[in-house]
Amino acid sequence: MDNKVVDKLNQLLINYQVHYQNLRLFHWNVKGPFFFILHEKFEELYRDVAEKVDEVAERILSLEGTPQGSLKNILSRADIESKDEVEDANAMVESIVNGHHILIKNLKEVLEEAEKVGDEGTLDLFTSYIQELEKENWMFKSYLR
Repeated sequence: MDNKVVDKLNQLLINYQVHYQNLRLFHWNVKGPFFFILHEKFEELYRDVAEKVDEVAERILSLEGTPQGSLKNILSRADIESKDEVEDANAMVESIVNGHHILIKNLKEVLEEAEKVGDEGTLDLFTSYIQELEKENWMFKSYLR
């Protein structure tokens, strides 16, 4: 399969791994009047992202690539900013929205490359990811208003 698809998938994988770690930190450290709601939501999100990380890595392997998951690669190549341990709840939600925008951009790049080479498996697997992220962003933006 085309190396460009694998390259784009590896960038997606790296960004999903940073997003996952941010969600874990937010889950552990959220405070305030919306603690119970956000604590539960952040856990739901990081569990979902953990599955997606695995699916992305497995797709890379099925395309005969090597998943890029070392901390060295993650730290040097991530587009999503790794957040500090302590932030207020609204800053956490804003960070998630921003991370989703980056992931959506990555996903569109993956799909563009996959379409060029007729990679139906990649197209089928990742199209729904965009819909999920857009829906989450709508909900989080509503929370912030």
